[in-house]
Amino acid sequence: MIKLDSVVKLYGELKAVNQVSLSIGAEIFALLGANGAGKSTMLKLILGMIEPDSGQVLVADKEVRFNYVQTRQIIGYLPENLVLYERLTGREFLQFVAGVKGLGREAILEIDQALTDFDLKAKQNLLIRQYSFGMKKRVGLIAAMLGNPQILILDEPLNGLDVETIATLRKRIEALHKAGKTIIFSSHIMDFVERMASRVVILSRGQVAVDGTVSDLRKKANLVNGHFEEVFFHFARANT
Repeated sequence: MIKLDSVVKLYGELKAVNQVSLSIGAEIFALLGANGAGKSTMLKLILGMIEPDSGQVLVADKEVRFNYVQTRQIIGYLPENLVLYERLTGREFLQFVAGVKGLGREAILEIDQALTDFDLKAKQNLLIRQYSFGMKKRVGLIAAMLGNPQILILDEPLNGLDVETIATLRKRIEALHKAGKTIIFSSHIMDFVERMASRVVILSRGQVAVDGTVSDLRKKANLVNGHFEEVFFHFARANT
């Protein structure tokens, strides 16, 4: 579904992404790394928000920089720094997103169910500017998943979420995975990563430090027991 082939992205003399080659299929893919490791840059490359300086980024066999509209149509995205139209109500914003995505009347039922699942039904007619940070994050999650996108990209989705909402999100991700979707997420919550990810890539200085299942990474780090944070730090500090 997604392929990066020898991708390089420069910011001045800094190689934010340095010769990265990856293929991502119908899996729950965790993209990890310390601050500045290249995670956000790599996600923006996949989304077509920035272009590589060399190499190719393909989504559904189409090079993103030449097929931006087509590739974005199959991607749902939750950015880490979420910005919503705060003069709209929660429901109005979701209806607006559904319209932008070209969804039909069935989106009304999807929005109704999502508002119920994420415990926003009672607050759906309040202006978003009246929402707490966690409520805004829930609206952003619903918006990203509207229309059942083939690819779902979630950048730090757990920030501001309570335990019940995290459980709801986990069930949604599992259902999408069973339906053959591609889910990519970045998170600093290692318990969530360990529980959810079918595959983990850890970046260090713009390069892939390690790629494999949680079990693979534990074995490679010789840290079969203990907290997964230890495994993360082992690889995230590579090349430093």
